[in-house]
Amino acid sequence: MEQPGALEAVWVLHARPYRNSSVILELLGQRRGRMGVVARGGRRNPLLQPFRPLLANLGGRGELLTLVHIEAQGPVLPLAGRALYCGLYLNELLVRLLHRHDPHPGLLTPYEATLTTLAAGVREQDVLLRHFELTLLTELGYGFSLTETADGEPLAVGQRYRFDPEQGLLPATTGWPGEALLAIAAGDWHDEARRTARDLLRAALAPHLGNRPLVSRELFR
Repeated sequence: MEQPGALEAVWVLHARPYRNSSVILELLGQRRGRMGVVARGGRRNPLLQPFRPLLANLGGRGELLTLVHIEAQGPVLPLAGRALYCGLYLNELLVRLLHRHDPHPGLLTPYEATLTTLAAGVREQDVLLRHFELTLLTELGYGFSLTETADGEPLAVGQRYRFDPEQGLLPATTGWPGEALLAIAAGDWHDEARRTARDLLRAALAPHLGNRPLVSRELFR
């Protein structure tokens, strides 16, 4: 493999076999967002796996780049059990929602922090996922307020709200309770707030994910 030129911090989101011994990688990079990369002979390279911080030099242009050089920036994060499922869920979200070569420099740090916290054995894994989902929606331009309606009115205790993908939260006769939404905004993750956040974020992500179900969600069952 050639010597490195300009190195970019990357993480492997997904890998699939290509031809005899190569792989096609989906990488998340600091400068260029999600990238499709051909790694020739990559099936023999133990570095090319998810959940390990890497430094890569990439060449070429167009839809698929070429891996010129790769090196470890740190050890593999020890994700196991439900923490591993959470990590796979994050990776699948990013592959499904990010367009290739569309930079999102605000995503790499929260992605790394979420994986690191999962690897440390945090108990409230669902809360970590909700924080990342909110960050991802905001970074993609689909963020919404948890303290105000789409019309700019403060959310109220005792009032229920529905979610409109084009606008945000709107008053309704049925829907999510204002007190639970305000608790999420305040970081008060009681049981009702956690259930509300799960269902609300699923509704917010659904229009952008399309009809094909997420494979990683099935693992939690």
